Amino acid sequence: MNTIVHQARTPWWRGAWVRKNAIVLIFALFVVFGTAMSAGRLIEPTNISNILFQSAVIGVLALGEALVMLAGGIDLSIVALMVVTAIFMGGAGSEAQQQMSMSNALPYLGFLPAIAVAILGAAAAGFINGLMVVVLRIPAFIATLVMALVLAGLSMLFTGGAPIYNPDPFFANLGAVRMLTLPAPVYILVCVTIFVGFVLARSRFGVMLYALGGNRRAARLSGIPVERATIGVYTIAGLLAGLGGFLFLARTGSVSPTSGDNFLLGTIAAVVVGGVSLAGGKGTIRNAFFGVLFLATLSNLLNILLISPHIQDAISGVVIIVAIAINVRLDPDA
Repeated sequence: MNTIVHQARTPWWRGAWVRKNAIVLIFALFVVFGTAMSAGRLIEPTNISNILFQSAVIGVLALGEALVMLAGGIDLSIVALMVVTAIFMGGAGSEAQQQMSMSNALPYLGFLPAIAVAILGAAAAGFINGLMVVVLRIPAFIATLVMALVLAGLSMLFTGGAPIYNPDPFFANLGAVRMLTLPAPVYILVCVTIFVGFVLARSRFGVMLYALGGNRRAARLSGIPVERATIGVYTIAGLLAGLGGFLFLARTGSVSPTSGDNFLLGTIAAVVVGGVSLAGGKGTIRNAFFGVLFLATLSNLLNILLISPHIQDAISGVVIIVAIAINVRLDPDA
């Protein structure tokens, strides 16, 4: 007698290719839907340029957050770090410097030295985050939250709570420079995304991050320098936050201690929508980048449709939940 064995087959919609490209497919379908809803205004060249320009800052922040989350951590200080570095850079301009409540606390350096010091200082703050997590064994959530509070205090100290206007003209000029209709910060975001994605996918450091997020104990037993890798990823996140502050100043031309109030949730949401697991060990930089584009396009579409800001928040929340639910549903381990 022949025995017929029925093997359970994975549905096509949970296949490896669909799982790998879920956020790309969701984004493509959403663009088609949004184009129809907006009578084509969504995909007008000037509007696409605006979406990408608006994505530059949160995109760089999302790269740093994605790296930390892939390693099984979280960074709640990344936006506060962006703000304080932007404030420091903005203080390099003479007109902005005159507005500082404590000018002796932030001496005039010139815009290039100020940019270098601010970004290196951001990396140092990330390094301290890593030390708190590794050496003091403080949970990442608490360590980075404390760092965010310290940085918020520094922002108030440097500015007295007042916004900084008119930084060095370099920032305005950078935001105004366009190549093939796209602002220069967009190219910076794309180049950094490609570089970080390459490092994550092709280097030993990337392998270590996935191992840390997947199983920290197993990573340690396999010889991975867990402590150094953890400190390293928080340092890189700090460096990217500093770059985010640079791009923020180029995009807005001003900064205040409250400038990043709405950025943290958006940054984490973009990374999670892009398929990076909060538990660590799963996700890609490419998909995190598409998560940023998805949320930026959603916000832009709601503005085009003249939806009330309060209703926008509700709609965005529902869409984010649906996108995350789809990613979870496609996960074979879910």
